[in-house]
Amino acid sequence: MSTNEITFDRYGRMNYHPDFHAKHKSPWTTADEKYLVENYEKIGPEEMSLTLERTIHTVMTRVYQLRKKGLMPTVKPVGQRKTHKRLLHCNPSVIGDHPGQGSAGR
Repeated sequence: MSTNEITFDRYGRMNYHPDFHAKHKSPWTTADEKYLVENYEKIGPEEMSLTLERTIHTVMTRVYQLRKKGLMPTVKPVGQRKTHKRLLHCNPSVIGDHPGQGSAGR
């Protein structure tokens, strides 16, 4: 590893570092884009940037471009996801009886 210090931007994202971002400014390969589309939602931008050896900002920008072209599915805002709708319609008594809720003393 080089002696360059790792720095972060004001959003907490790692800035360019030659040891971690070897593909910086190189063209995107089809394999890299395919991996990005298939795994971005699973592992997130931070891990994706280290896997693809590009900065977090570059990965997020590529995701934006692919979604804009319709090559990558968009993600609904948190309040519009199906999982959250299910939680809103849960029976409160069922939630209160969850083992992690401390209902043993009732």
